[in-house]
Amino acid sequence: MTDRLNPDALKFYRKQKGWTQQKLAEAIHPSPSRRQISRWEVGDQIDNIRQSNRERLCEALGVEWEQLTRPPKEKDTLKLYNRIPLKGGIDGSARTFLTIVQWQLGLTEDAILDLAPLAVLILAKQSLRARQTALDETLQALEAATAEACRRLPYMPGAFHDGYDYDWIEDERKSLKDRELLMTHQDDEGNELSPFVNFLEDQLKTLGLFEDDPIDFSFSYRGAIPDYAIPAPILGRIVGLEPDNEADQEILEKIQDGRIDLQDVVEKKNTAEPEDYRGWLEERNRVITEELASRFKIPDGLLLFAESAGERASQLDTGSTSDEAPDVENTNTEQRT
Repeated sequence: MTDRLNPDALKFYRKQKGWTQQKLAEAIHPSPSRRQISRWEVGDQIDNIRQSNRERLCEALGVEWEQLTRPPKEKDTLKLYNRIPLKGGIDGSARTFLTIVQWQLGLTEDAILDLAPLAVLILAKQSLRARQTALDETLQALEAATAEACRRLPYMPGAFHDGYDYDWIEDERKSLKDRELLMTHQDDEGNELSPFVNFLEDQLKTLGLFEDDPIDFSFSYRGAIPDYAIPAPILGRIVGLEPDNEADQEILEKIQDGRIDLQDVVEKKNTAEPEDYRGWLEERNRVITEELASRFKIPDGLLLFAESAGERASQLDTGSTSDEAPDVENTNTEQRT
């Protein structure tokens, strides 16, 4: 039998009774105290707990000591805390960003995810309001400028009325009416321009966040949902790697996109010797690189088929086959029958 108390188990069985830490302390009076229970639930001083305290805990909570030494089942925890598993996943780079936010604010992953819907609603409303204000003020300024130009140059009627792309303006008006948060415009070169990304960048500047190493927003197969990642220089300082070093850059990219877990990296960095840490990173990078390469490897059968098709195409291009097709464009019409 182990003497090591599991913090999650203690919290689970306490909450199952509907007790606060103070209520549990009163149930096992005279010891341990509420402060000691609080320490146990955060994983402090959980080794070699005295036999008398173990017995009091078990009697008060109605469990065996063995139940307090192993984590509760996930389904039981989800039911107790009214936690509902999410059907979707989280982008790898966003997962790494989530870890940074946890460390920065001292919040749990569950707390951040619970706040996410409200935070997105607030950001969405602020973004849409800022777009509407910008559009209204810009149109007012354009109308005023046009009126002034027509007043000063009355002998050039209509010269200043057709200088704007009203299709863009109407698209933006309709988008705002439909509350399209993640809509995008496209410029003449096909680049996607996102009002929401522009809003996020403005907010980061206002808060003074990532000024030296700005976040690079981009768009992927998911459409208008912007991709983002912790800037490599910031991540490099956390994990002790140099973004300008080619080998380090490859590892940093895998940490950025979540293929190498940031928490695992920091834990290894803090516990291993520098040489061992470096070797561990390189090994993780090698394994993941090979896994990614295997996903896109062409099976041998398909490879042979592709090579055969390529040879056939090459023969046709060089005219080495006996059934040579005529050059239709250079065929004289008089030769046709």
